[in-house]
Formats: sequence, C-alpha cells, structure tokens
Amino acid sequence: MSMYNWYQRARARAESFLPDLDPELEVDVDEDTINPYDGGDEYETFVLVFSHPSNPRLSWTMAVKPEEEFIDKELEEVVRRIYFQRVE
Repeated sequence: MSMYNWYQRARARAESFLPDLDPELEVDVDEDTINPYDGGDEYETFVLVFSHPSNPRLSWTMAVKPEEEFIDKELEEVVRRIYFQRVE
C-alpha cells in the first residue's frame, strides 16, 4: 500500500470517531515537503491535518505509522489524548 493510501485509511478511521469527540473537528490529508537540515535530499511526506473552525488550539498535524495495528487500535487513543490536552 502506498503512503498516500495509508494516510487516506487513517483519515477515514479518524472520521469514524471524530463526531463523538467533537462534531466540528475535521481531518484531512496533506502532503509536505521536508528539507533536511543536514543537507540531505528533500522529500515528500504526508500528514493528517486536524482543524476546528472555532478553536485554533484544536488545530494540529500528525504523522501516522503505516500499520494496520496503529490505525485500527492506537490512532483514536492518540487523537483523543492530543484533543484533551489542547482543550484544557
């Protein structure tokens, strides 16, 4: 599976639990260009982008492990932990 497909799968998984967490919280996939400080070649990577229309503290980006175990069992816990840290 390509990295893009892993991130699309993670986005779909997040969309399944976000309405219960906060109906206004949104998630999307974005592609970023990384320019290493050590002079290495730049490369493209993906991130999940979480955003909230009325609370800028609830906006963040997140990398995911491209593994079924992480997406199916750990992603929700990680997102909830980040969300509640930012709400406080």
